[in-house]
Amino acid sequence: MASIYELKNEFLTLWAILEDEAASDEVIADAFDTATDDLKDKLENCCKYIANEKAIIDGLKAEEERLKSRRQAKENAVERLKKLMADAMNMAGEKKLPCGSFTCSIQANPPKTVVDVSIADIPEKYLIPQLPKVDTKALAADLKNPETRDELATVAHLEQGESLRIR
Repeated sequence: MASIYELKNEFLTLWAILEDEAASDEVIADAFDTATDDLKDKLENCCKYIANEKAIIDGLKAEEERLKSRRQAKENAVERLKKLMADAMNMAGEKKLPCGSFTCSIQANPPKTVVDVSIADIPEKYLIPQLPKVDTKALAADLKNPETRDELATVAHLEQGESLRIR
């Protein structure tokens, strides 16, 4: 059986035969049937491969989620234990305590800013300017609308590609 690359070349040859006015209908039909049958077989095998890869991908995603949940549970357990240890040291009045091959100590974190008012009440010099973003969904809707399409023709346009869908 020909590879998918060879089949592409066969179809190019077929199109050349179609353009040749001297080619008989029987020759064209035979060439087309052979190329189409090979293509169908090759595409079926490709679809089977894709379905198999999708199943593997789904399994990997599920495993990623399982591992993520497990990691988060471990991180939460560590944070809870660290809080309990800090609370116990604070209750005992200890800031630094040697513990075998470890030393546990309580230290102050750097101060963090907590904003107590809405952003409108913050002075301008503390606001970070940001570049405006284009609302592409609204722009697309207006480009589809015949009443606004003409005035936007110099600003944007719609493009539509195509993709292979396997069912």
